[in-house]
Amino acid sequence: MSRIVTLIRHAETEANAASRWQGSINAPFTPRGVDQIARLAKRFIADRPSRLIASDLDRTLATAAALGDAEPDARWREFHVGTWEGLTSDEVRKRFPGELEKLFRGEDIELGGGDRMSTFRERVMDSFASLVDSLDDGEDAVVVTHGGVIWAIVRSVLGVDGRSTSVTLSPNTAVTRITIDGDDGRQLSVFNDASHLDEVPTRYVPTGTVVSLFRHGQTEGNVAGRWQGRSDSPLTDLGRWQIRAATGHAPRMDALYTSPLGRTVDSAAVLGSHLRIDPIHLPDVVEMSFGSWEDMTIDEASAADPELFETIYHHGDDQRRGRDGESFTEAGARMEAALAALTSEVPHRSIGVVSHGAIIRAFVAHLTGIGFAERNRIPVPRNSSVTSVVYGDAGVALASYNVAPHLD
Repeated sequence: MSRIVTLIRHAETEANAASRWQGSINAPFTPRGVDQIARLAKRFIADRPSRLIASDLDRTLATAAALGDAEPDARWREFHVGTWEGLTSDEVRKRFPGELEKLFRGEDIELGGGDRMSTFRERVMDSFASLVDSLDDGEDAVVVTHGGVIWAIVRSVLGVDGRSTSVTLSPNTAVTRITIDGDDGRQLSVFNDASHLDEVPTRYVPTGTVVSLFRHGQTEGNVAGRWQGRSDSPLTDLGRWQIRAATGHAPRMDALYTSPLGRTVDSAAVLGSHLRIDPIHLPDVVEMSFGSWEDMTIDEASAADPELFETIYHHGDDQRRGRDGESFTEAGARMEAALAALTSEVPHRSIGVVSHGAIIRAFVAHLTGIGFAERNRIPVPRNSSVTSVVYGDAGVALASYNVAPHLD
């Protein structure tokens, strides 16, 4: 059975609200932070973890107290930022030119003369590994910690340590889940779920156009375990319920687009009715093509072309599916081009797109720098889940992944 570690960032403090680097100093909660704690407590009221751990700083201990009696552990502290403490990022850039840029490029620097990033990451990952080793199969733990700690763990799970990646920091009280199978199988199963909040502060997220990518509801093909690709299959009763339930935490959107396949069109109609928006067909966000393997199960595809199946799924060589379909990489690049064109042409700040599981995962892997052989570092997003990306002046960044609190 899997083990699950849930990482939660502490509630908003006055330093967060002023966009000041805190590190190991303390600051009181804002009124919004107090409200975030209450909402977080309500979310977890019927879901108590096997273990609850918190960084020993005031802001994490006070956030964790709403969930139960936490074990304080200094190893889960935020990085010490030395002379940056109490400064805004603009002030850091003025006083220490180039240092922040080095950090965001993934260089191993000492933050304001405080913690060196490699030392910080080693401490965090040792703490994470120790916690994982202490959990029995099927057991779970919740850790209330800091944005930098979560960022370090996410980068490690994605396999992008030491290089730049397009992943945002966690909003206050956002929930991130890591699933562990066996000794080495670590997967970022949910990233930055802040659906319990009415308003998600964006001061740590690049400003720009937010694109919310919804996977359609469950289909009959999903139930049968078939690779649907461009073939189609109707939504099940559960699939229709999933989409209706997803509207309860759907973000505000100025426009809604959909793949032209029936399962996405029907899902988009439910979302559009709730949001009072007419969905627009967008052909280039259609599902990844599986070619001659369309509508086959895994066993049927393996039997139809065992050599190609082994090349792709046993050796990790990303060939076109069924020989005449698309590769994982090609599908991700197609989605990237479609969304880049959409955000550059449409003057909206919030866009919804109803699409498919394989191509959403391929796009996010492409965005974050995960190769096909490493694709299992993120799961196929669940039916009716939402994944969000932000298109800004600095490029595109993953803001959340596989968020579906109605399925938890």
